[in-house]
Amino acid sequence: MKKILLMGIYGDIGYHLYETLKDDNEVYAFMSPYKNNNLKKVHPIYLNPYNLEDMNEAVKGKDLVIFFEDPIMRFNKITQGRFDTFFELIADNVGRALENEEIKDIIYISEEIPHEDVKSILSSYNLNVRATNTKVKRLGKSLKYKNPNNRTMRSAQRAEIPKNWTLEGVAKYYFKWLDEIIFGIFKITEKDGEVRITLEQSTMPLLILRKRTNTARRQIIYDVVGGKLLRKQGSWLEFRALKDEASFIMALHDFDPALPWPVYALTQAPLHGLVSRIYQMEMIINDSILEENIKNNPNK
Repeated sequence: MKKILLMGIYGDIGYHLYETLKDDNEVYAFMSPYKNNNLKKVHPIYLNPYNLEDMNEAVKGKDLVIFFEDPIMRFNKITQGRFDTFFELIADNVGRALENEEIKDIIYISEEIPHEDVKSILSSYNLNVRATNTKVKRLGKSLKYKNPNNRTMRSAQRAEIPKNWTLEGVAKYYFKWLDEIIFGIFKITEKDGEVRITLEQSTMPLLILRKRTNTARRQIIYDVVGGKLLRKQGSWLEFRALKDEASFIMALHDFDPALPWPVYALTQAPLHGLVSRIYQMEMIINDSILEENIKNNPNK
């Protein structure tokens, strides 16, 4: 009897895989703590697939991972960014986690709409990735499982790392760039790994971010630890270089705002999304202009 990890069971693919495998295997699946589990033969995993440490725990002792898109990846109340970027982020977590395990078998469920970068990320690790020949056709992606009590936001953008830059340089430049574009309204200061965002004429921090130590390779994380705009801790800002080290993903995970949700949804959330997309374009511009690379490279 094999121990098989599914990426989730809320979508059509996950449920049909569960029904097919449940009698002859031990089936494990990522599930949401906000949703009732009425499936008798599944071992629920109430962990965060976007968190590398959680993914390390989820794959431990499993004989096989079946990788496919599942709606659990979009369980936050607001999700900003391209769908493929979130899919790629989880794929990178799976690849990193399985590299440390003896079993390295993945079945990748192919879809009618191809996600070639996702397959490439999985295949960039030392894994046995087998793609299905039959491509799944979806009738539509349902979001009806979303729980209104999960009042968090997730945002992710992927961009190229400018030539001759490092991931550390990308992260440092982000705060420098952010301070410049919002000059006169907000002030951003960084000291000893702690970043504070305040109003220009105030000392009361709106957000406090603290750089995490001992992170995995190609990963820089700032935990959001305080400030007037934060309701509850548990969110983090991540800069992650993919295996090819030519591109990176910047993501804000599970941000829980202090503002009333309707106010946040109309003000702070769109502003964050706009700023993130502009920074994504900034990296594209810097990657194509050598003079700007030399002038702006934080490592110089």
